Amino acid sequence: MRPRRCPIPPGSVGADAVVSASTDTGGSTGAATAPVATGTPGGPGGRGLGIVAVLMANVFWSFGGVLGKSTGASGEVLSFWRMWVATAVMLVVSVAMRRLPTWNDIRHAAPLGALFGLNICAFFITLEYVSIAVALIVGALTPVVALPIAARFMGEQLNAVKIGCAVVAVGGVVVAVLAAPSTGDGGNTAIGYAWAIASLLVWVAYLLLSKGVRRQVETVQFMCVMSGAGAVTVSAIVFAVGADLGEVSGTDWWWVVLLAIGPGIIGHGLVAWAQPRVDSSVSSLLIQAEPVGASIAAWVFLDERVSFVQSVAMLVVLVALGYLASREAREANLVLDEAVT
Repeated sequence: MRPRRCPIPPGSVGADAVVSASTDTGGSTGAATAPVATGTPGGPGGRGLGIVAVLMANVFWSFGGVLGKSTGASGEVLSFWRMWVATAVMLVVSVAMRRLPTWNDIRHAAPLGALFGLNICAFFITLEYVSIAVALIVGALTPVVALPIAARFMGEQLNAVKIGCAVVAVGGVVVAVLAAPSTGDGGNTAIGYAWAIASLLVWVAYLLLSKGVRRQVETVQFMCVMSGAGAVTVSAIVFAVGADLGEVSGTDWWWVVLLAIGPGIIGHGLVAWAQPRVDSSVSSLLIQAEPVGASIAAWVFLDERVSFVQSVAMLVVLVALGYLASREAREANLVLDEAVT
């Protein structure tokens, strides 16, 4: 029978999904009537590539703190320029690739862009009141919040491996930041904790909701809309508090541009591309490698010391996440073997 375009099944993206008329498109795990394609987002091949993309995103995100701290700007101002630079770059990319967002793309992705802008702003404001260690400890609770929600409302299955890796990874991150040598910056105020918790909750909401949106909006269009909506949201905050946009000047612009393109466009773009391919419960665990990478980056570029206990804890985190990633990839290969035999 001639292939036809069908409603988007879980794990696919936009109009890229083309299946046989006899293929089950309901997203069920029941008896499939067609082999699983290795290159499709929902297929086992796409799943393995998605895991690699999330792990690579951690590398770019690890430099976000170093780049942001190098500017010396306030959280609101840094977020403002970071979002608008990213928006300008994504507009150029969208025009060059002839993938400008449609009204339907804007309608689906703009709310997530607002959430993303709030998260960026809240995180950088957090660093004005508390140490980076406190911000990382709160951020390490992402799997604790995300896993139950993914299981309850998104139909994702939790098993002993995911739960075990979550406990080990979160525990390792907490030990790593608590064992970090004191920088003497202090500032652990109630306001800082409130902003850190707000940043965590907004990030979890963005991470979980964007998976559903990504089934309907392709990566380039999604990143373009998300950046623009986030920039508008942060702009409203900046003008509401009367922040001085002139805080960024001279060589600071290089750090802002690198922050927008590296951790911003490339890092978040990799995660956005991976979302239809990887369970939210898995991606929320894999991104726990970011605090480890951030500590290493701060040690290399900012000369922030790393204690022995901190090094051991970071190694434990990487081992736990490496085991989870390899197990997920192995399960994907088993599904592929069953599909082609």
